[in-house]
Amino acid sequence: MPQTHADGCAVFAVIIPFFQRTPGLLLTAVRSALMQRSVETTVIVVDDSSPLPAEAELLALAADERARVTVIRQDNAGPGAARNRGLAAIADDVELVAFLDSDDQWVPGHLDNARAAFAAGADVYFCDYVPLSAEVSTFRQCGLGPESGEPIGAGIDLYRYKPNLFDALLLRSPVGTSTVAFRRSIAPDLRFRTDFSYAEDVFFWMHLARRARMIAYSTQCEAIYGAGVNIAAGASWGSPQHLRRTWYDYAFHQAVIKDFPLTAEQARWNNGWMDELARTFAASFLHLLRRGGEIDWTIVRRFVAERPWLPLQAVLHPVMSRLRR
Repeated sequence: MPQTHADGCAVFAVIIPFFQRTPGLLLTAVRSALMQRSVETTVIVVDDSSPLPAEAELLALAADERARVTVIRQDNAGPGAARNRGLAAIADDVELVAFLDSDDQWVPGHLDNARAAFAAGADVYFCDYVPLSAEVSTFRQCGLGPESGEPIGAGIDLYRYKPNLFDALLLRSPVGTSTVAFRRSIAPDLRFRTDFSYAEDVFFWMHLARRARMIAYSTQCEAIYGAGVNIAAGASWGSPQHLRRTWYDYAFHQAVIKDFPLTAEQARWNNGWMDELARTFAASFLHLLRRGGEIDWTIVRRFVAERPWLPLQAVLHPVMSRLRR
């Protein structure tokens, strides 16, 4: 059972990595965590050398609210390292952990549903959400609905997840970082990867999926996603950010091979993604090279070390594209 306070409420540690330039985002996120119903929350904000200091952003909190918030400042190391710092700072007697990004916020009942899921025996909980600039929710995009689970009945639209979540994460993740809560005892030493800065959260969820005895989800959209600083921001085709993101995505799939025993089908999926990412990287690199765009040559050298035929593929890509058309 989850750790509870004297009044019977479940206690959640909420970890918020912070690196923002827009005032007010952190305050909104923290207040949404503090205002969760029928649970007690302790918030750990990890200031990753943010241009806007976290302490200044939280001055508007009342004294009783501020007492429930811990701010840790560290040299800039990225969101994975910041979440790791938060995980290390959780009190020993707190069992339940939830993640919230500093530009997102929760609806008041989010942790109510998570609490109900844990009380029913779940080790991991997540819910639906609408990504920034999307017209439909992630669950709709991934085909995840009530029919994918068994009703638990203790929460709102709450279900036991029946499919293989690892497969879903490998193909098209239905899980958003600001929707996840988990039972710390199933993975007390698990930490986010810091050697790639895209999909490091999905990698964490994969480990949770392998260790969880039961996974629960709600079809309710309980997290509202905002438009703060984001690794994917500006990563449109032909941009330097797109080249970096493609490399990190490739590094993620490469790490999957090393960290997880894969079935033949999972290996086929993963290798297929890596091949497609290599082709995308080659095309994006050639596009930037032709237009004199900014190129991160460190990443290019890493990719060529993994795929020595990448330069040839970059040269042949326009020809092959025309032949396919």
